[in-house]
Amino acid sequence: MSEEKIIKHAGQAARALLKKENSWQKKIKEFLFEIFIIVIAVSITLWFHNWNEHLHEKKLAHDFLIGLREDLRSTANTIDSDQVHYQHTLNYYDTVWKQIMENRVDKNFIDNKSDNLTNMLGFGFDNSRFESFKASGNLRLIENKQLLQNITRMYTVILPDRELSDRIIFQERRNQYITYIGSKTPIGANSNSLISGFVNDPGIRFQIKWQGALLNEIKQQKIKLKEKIQKLIEEIDKELDK
Repeated sequence: MSEEKIIKHAGQAARALLKKENSWQKKIKEFLFEIFIIVIAVSITLWFHNWNEHLHEKKLAHDFLIGLREDLRSTANTIDSDQVHYQHTLNYYDTVWKQIMENRVDKNFIDNKSDNLTNMLGFGFDNSRFESFKASGNLRLIENKQLLQNITRMYTVILPDRELSDRIIFQERRNQYITYIGSKTPIGANSNSLISGFVNDPGIRFQIKWQGALLNEIKQQKIKLKEKIQKLIEEIDKELDK
């Protein structure tokens, strides 16, 4: 019922009490009838408004989960492609350390591929959709509270921690390269470190062993991160299928 009709019935209710020709019983009866119509009309209007608002909020939450699922898939795919791209650096450390341990140093391999000593591929992710939805106060629209908790943890703890860790590790690797390798070894024609003649230096040997182990550990951590992302994607799939 429109606002104009509600006002009309309110006026009729008031006039019902003022009709001199009617008995008080009839006045009260007509008054209560008009009030009843108003109450029913307002109740229906509020119910329809709330129902319509609920549908709108469900669509907002549904669209958010669809978009977030694509963001997570993109992040997982980036982890995969980065791992493939970065594997040659892991192979370099593993190979050089094996050559040192077996006392069969391949100078050409170690020197020509020494750019791997400074190669670092940092993790990054897109959190703009999550932050925008959160800033709008719409996270409350996700009715599955366990899913909401898992999404929030992923975007406020797990992914940011990985991004920060990679940034710190990159800075630390660069500092240690300058201190223990770059400042000790000659520079080749391609700006590469000629470290093959220094593999018996304790500092350099330690860097090869420790950095190789560190980077392989990071690889395993990112594999586990992808598993967590995939698990969250599956939770979102289940929620969207309801």
